[in-house]
Amino acid sequence: MESSEEPIVVELSQVDVWMICEALDTYEYWELGLTLPRNNGAVFIPGDSVDSVDPYWDGRAPTEDQLEAIDLVISSRALAARILKAARQSE
Repeated sequence: MESSEEPIVVELSQVDVWMICEALDTYEYWELGLTLPRNNGAVFIPGDSVDSVDPYWDGRAPTEDQLEAIDLVISSRALAARILKAARQSE
């Protein structure tokens, strides 16, 4: 199957949207987060810290595997945000 950037229109219920976003969150933690710092159900990528000091990344450069996982986490989070935004606009 070829990859395409053309949008696909799909009707989803609010439950469907919730389930997809939960699945993306689970994918982030259990699959993408295998090589990344995790704590209390959250994966941490550079810039996630709310404090001035990032206990996971300050002074540490990500490995090649971590850089790949970080890119996928960013993409997964962006997809979840787009889905939630569309769901809110349709209410």
